Amino acid sequence: MIYKAEADFAAKLKNYAPHNVYFLYGEQNYLKKMYVKKIIDKTVDKTFADFNLNRFDGTSAGMDEISDAVEALPMMAQRKCVVVNDLDVGKLSATENNKLKELLSSPPETTVLVFTTTDVTVDLKKSAKWKAFIKLVDAVGDVVELGNRSSGDNNRFLKAIAEKNGCTLSTDNAYYLVERCGADMQVLKNEMNKLCAYKSTGEITKADIDLCAIPQLDASVFDLSKLIIKGDYQGTMQNLGELLYMREEPVMILGALSASFIDLYRARVARENSKTAADLSRIFSTYKGKDWRVRNAMRDCDRFSKTQLGSILALLAKADYKLKSSKTDHVVILQETITRIFAVGNARR
Repeated sequence: MIYKAEADFAAKLKNYAPHNVYFLYGEQNYLKKMYVKKIIDKTVDKTFADFNLNRFDGTSAGMDEISDAVEALPMMAQRKCVVVNDLDVGKLSATENNKLKELLSSPPETTVLVFTTTDVTVDLKKSAKWKAFIKLVDAVGDVVELGNRSSGDNNRFLKAIAEKNGCTLSTDNAYYLVERCGADMQVLKNEMNKLCAYKSTGEITKADIDLCAIPQLDASVFDLSKLIIKGDYQGTMQNLGELLYMREEPVMILGALSASFIDLYRARVARENSKTAADLSRIFSTYKGKDWRVRNAMRDCDRFSKTQLGSILALLAKADYKLKSSKTDHVVILQETITRIFAVGNARR
């Protein structure tokens, strides 16, 4: 079965015996690791885990090795578990792919086979092999994409960590932490544990977050875009210098800056068509768990006209091409692009 909602998959896993085959993929490595552990715990007796739990690195293990482990009988137990991480189905040779299909066509009842990903990208739009693989797993087991959780879920996740460590975290500061550090749950957990260790007890404040939490590039570049929106050229160049001093790659800075202005353009178009932030979040799945991006864009989009935003996006696209194809100094390209963005923005003043 293909699960669209994590909650449905979680309930099924909790209340029923494990299926023969699972495929867990998506952006959230934290969730994938959590559910793999739950499947293992439901399948394997810890006493015989050395015999009945096999893990394979899909980047190096061959299908013969994996199939031998799957087909081997469990030791002193009814079932065993085989976990395969980062098998890039889209890049399998015809021979290896046929062996995978054969294995999934009739998996043994004595084995729970779990495929998951950490670094491999699952391309369902372009890869026929990935589509066929998911169809095969769907026929004999469960498939679930574990992407970003909603903002509300992230808030509950962070507050639970704070409470477990004897601290408290307000809803506003939970939103702020996600805005500063991103929606990756493993990163959020690490930052919350660090904040709790620093605070020891009591309420975690915005000042604590500013002091202890490491901002991700998107958040730092959002500060850069805020300075551009305010018309603060000197502050913008100073912020850019700080990002470069921290050895952030110009192409990554430009990518994040482009994302900020894409948000503004979408918000401007939405505003002109009587749409809300909730409408944008529903239309673009990339905003799941990142509602702050939509809220900020809706707040700031009136600072530019739609025509100006289109011109700025064209400048950013041209700079992206130059960064990837020109021998011109990348810092110079960034500085020139930001200066031209200010020239476009000044037309409104």
